[in-house]
Amino acid sequence: MNEVIGVPGKAISPARGIPMWALGVVALTIEFTLWLWLLVLPVVQHRGVAAGILCLVLGPLLLRLLIAFASYVVSRVKGIEIPAELRLGPISWCRFFMAEYLQLCVQNLLLIPFRTLFRTAAERGDTQGGGRVLLLQHGYLNNGGVWFPTTKALSAMGYRVFTSDQPAFASIDAMGAKLAARIDEVLAATGAGRLTLVAHSMGGLVCRAYLRSFGGDKVEALVTMGSPHHGTFHAFVANGENGHQMRPGNAWLRELSEAVVPVPFTSIYSVHDTVISPQDSSVMPGANNVRISAIGHVSMPGGARARDVLVRELGRLHAREAS
Repeated sequence: MNEVIGVPGKAISPARGIPMWALGVVALTIEFTLWLWLLVLPVVQHRGVAAGILCLVLGPLLLRLLIAFASYVVSRVKGIEIPAELRLGPISWCRFFMAEYLQLCVQNLLLIPFRTLFRTAAERGDTQGGGRVLLLQHGYLNNGGVWFPTTKALSAMGYRVFTSDQPAFASIDAMGAKLAARIDEVLAATGAGRLTLVAHSMGGLVCRAYLRSFGGDKVEALVTMGSPHHGTFHAFVANGENGHQMRPGNAWLRELSEAVVPVPFTSIYSVHDTVISPQDSSVMPGANNVRISAIGHVSMPGGARARDVLVRELGRLHAREAS
């Protein structure tokens, strides 16, 4: 793919690299091979096939339970103090955590590796109608598949919904250039003059990098959900250039913060975010900052409660523009 020239005149090569669905398939293949070798086969030899199958099912689920809980613990150790009125009781906390854990399992085991099965109606060619055009950008080590429950709901509401896939470990500026090409594809497919960007996690930084380089002429509005606009402590264990760019206080983030977002901008963030630490890293000067609670980070792209907030904010943004 050729270099793309942004508004400031700087040539940026669009992101390249291994797609996340392929990385997901490879990771699952390695993981299940290890489960079979280290756990399942020994159990089959001593306790039978049924016990082995049970271990093959429970092993990956227990591993993801551990990951979800460890991420939550770090988010609280490095997170903000939750206001008293938003703190969760034992039952509410269990509901919150189970929703986050189940979303992690579904995304990790199904939506990301089998991404090709989860295209939107518009991506399958149904671009008819006058509904507003939405382009959804995923976050770190995800792909557009994580949005699938939300894209189905938004499509049913009349929106023409598209997603954007990024490779695993490219720089965020290169991802912004790849997003620029995707925006042009979507506008050409729909005949629309502009679209609304919706982004989760690192995707919010990708969208801001795009707007810094290419301007906002093709974008009606930007909505970010759980984006580390000022970095996240979790990024200290993230690989790749993009992972390093999300570390708090780094030079790239400081330079990005100097660029004004040139379109109406809403930042949705949760005080119970399990990956953005501290959680108020998502608060942006000049944006409409929408605080929510009892919703975790992984639950934002596909969870029903986060989707309700997104739909409400999209309605507000579009109503304001129409008026």
